[in-house]
Amino acid sequence: MANSPIADDAALVARAREGDREAFTELVMHYQVPLYNMALRMVGSRDDAADIAQEAFLRAWEKLRTLKGNPFKPWIFQIAVNLCYDHFRRRKRVAAMPEEGQEAHVVSLGLPVPDPAERAEAGERARIVRDSINGLDPDLRTALILRDVNGLAYEEIAAVIRAPLGTVKSRIARARGHVQERLLMFPELFARPVDDQEQQHER
Repeated sequence: MANSPIADDAALVARAREGDREAFTELVMHYQVPLYNMALRMVGSRDDAADIAQEAFLRAWEKLRTLKGNPFKPWIFQIAVNLCYDHFRRRKRVAAMPEEGQEAHVVSLGLPVPDPAERAEAGERARIVRDSINGLDPDLRTALILRDVNGLAYEEIAAVIRAPLGTVKSRIARARGHVQERLLMFPELFARPVDDQEQQHER
């Protein structure tokens, strides 16, 4: 039976803590894309997201000895999320969700179609969803992105944002509710209700 990702991470972290840079490089290779994608959706800038991801790994390398057996995944995401909040404080603004088409994890929009009019409509739906997520408080948006975009488990999100599990579930539910409320203002574009089946299964 293959080792679990958590077991693999623990082995790599143990080697990296002994100074094995190749082991840490493996961790970077495994998490650099999801970390970059999370940062991109948080700050809305490719360059800033790349800088945040790079800085997160640099800080992780410097502080690796403080990990002390805790899972690496929520720890590295925690570092990156904190850097995103630092970015918000510096810019004093909250960036929009970038890139149309990325909203499919939050709301069911159907499959893309080749018709130009349909594509234009899909683009407008994407803009509205991005604006809806952009309007969320940073705490709600962080929880929503970590869950519905990055697919982190509730327990992992709790570790990332250092909040009780109940708080995590509440923030995600509130964020989804705010987004849905906004989308319902455009019935001509969002005829189908937001899919809440996942929420029901996760309770």
